Amino acid sequence: MKKNMYFQGFKCTGCGHNFSPGEDLLLCPDCQNLLEAVYDLKDLKRNLDMSEILNRDNSIWRWKELMPVIDFDSIISLGEGGSPLIRVDEIARELNIKEFFIMNDASLPSGSLKDRSIAVTATKAIEFGYPTLSCDSTGNKAASVAAYAAKAGLKSVVFCPWSTPSAKIAQAVFYGAKVIRVKGHYSEINDMYRRLIRSGKYKWYDCGTDNPFRYEGKKSYAYEIAHGLSWKVPTKIFQPAAGGMSIVKARKGFHELKELGLTVDMPAFIACQAAACAPIVESWKNNEEKVKEVKKGETVASAIAVSNPGILGDATLAALYESGGAAAAVEDEALLSVWKMLGRYGFFCEPSSAVSVAAAYELARMGKLDNKDVVVCVLTGSGFKDMETLVKRIEIPDIVAEGFDELEKLADSISI
Repeated sequence: MKKNMYFQGFKCTGCGHNFSPGEDLLLCPDCQNLLEAVYDLKDLKRNLDMSEILNRDNSIWRWKELMPVIDFDSIISLGEGGSPLIRVDEIARELNIKEFFIMNDASLPSGSLKDRSIAVTATKAIEFGYPTLSCDSTGNKAASVAAYAAKAGLKSVVFCPWSTPSAKIAQAVFYGAKVIRVKGHYSEINDMYRRLIRSGKYKWYDCGTDNPFRYEGKKSYAYEIAHGLSWKVPTKIFQPAAGGMSIVKARKGFHELKELGLTVDMPAFIACQAAACAPIVESWKNNEEKVKEVKKGETVASAIAVSNPGILGDATLAALYESGGAAAAVEDEALLSVWKMLGRYGFFCEPSSAVSVAAAYELARMGKLDNKDVVVCVLTGSGFKDMETLVKRIEIPDIVAEGFDELEKLADSISI
């Protein structure tokens, strides 16, 4: 057994109670608040060997000492992490900023950011001895849970809104998941799913919104961005937000890098949502401490359309305030325009992902970006995740050439 000597357990963000590393927990059993993983960073700093770490595989497990696992031999991986950080000078010029980068999580094994977190929960399921992974999901998490369950030799059960794009449902089924589609919007399904798990009737390992282990995988954004920028820190990071825990945990990751002496500065985070369903944005505008539920409208950004993110949203608001960040909502028309533009730069993402770049354009329009800014926008999911939206908005040629003469005639008709 290769034991992680640095993971110290959890501390409740509400009542402050401490829990040991080996406890199988979701929310705090005493006050039902989020649990925060704790590490011995002072000891890790003393023993830090960056040359050894950077010689490891380029995945989230490159940073395994900062993950909440006890037994490194239990790690389940499909190669998640190591997403390309791509500089796009054309967008930097349009935004009138110093530098602009896209971190493209469409390259992850199941095609979305969820792989960063589900790899950790699959590992914990193995450590705890569960036979089945489960989750509620707008689609991406379901596909990821199914993929990692397959890799771990486990079963999977996933619950999705009936309106989830068929590509995401098909992907989960392909990996072997049992899929239950439910009428209602995601927040309603989340409530029902949590009731199901809390009933204790099912021997399923919950990879859903209450699981404190999975969120730690999202810290890897900080490690990869800082390393990709030669240990410099961007001034602003734009992140699509449903519950927003990618922001909360990436911020934690940057704090850890600072404590380890690898970086100096901290970035501001911008939570990006669709205007038709933007509870975090609305609560941030009103300087609220807790996110208030909104009515969910129709939006192409289905993956982040969560009307009531609950305590996850509350934690995100706190992270935005603490980082000097902001929250921005984008209308579908502007979102789709930026989504199509990204295709011209070679990025194939689902519309929900493009909200980060669209929000950057929105803040630039409002004069909220500076010519000294170094901006990173995260694309969270592949375009293959929502082919229905794509097919509705492009024109596929219906004329088919038969023989060389027709082919040449069509080639001659193209003016480029």
